[in-house]
Amino acid sequence: LYIPNSFTPDLDGINDRFCINYHAIREETFIFNVYNRIGKILYSTNNIHDLDCNNGWDGNYLETGTPLLMATYIYEIYYQDFQGWKHQDISEILIVR
Repeated sequence: LYIPNSFTPDLDGINDRFCINYHAIREETFIFNVYNRIGKILYSTNNIHDLDCNNGWDGNYLETGTPLLMATYIYEIYYQDFQGWKHQDISEILIVR
């Protein structure tokens, strides 16, 4: 699993969407959430295909579709691999506009 630490959703055609590279993940166990600094969920998906590099997250607020400000946000990811091992990570992602 590769998760980038930043992306630039400025519509210049380069690195405009946040996407992850993955293999050997049980798709039905996938959860990904992005929070602001006070813990409000800004983006959430349990469909790993929403974050593959053909789709990706555009850096917009899930509820309204408005672009999030340039800032550092917290993400939480959970999944199980094909051997049944559970993985959970909490880290930061930077949106650069």
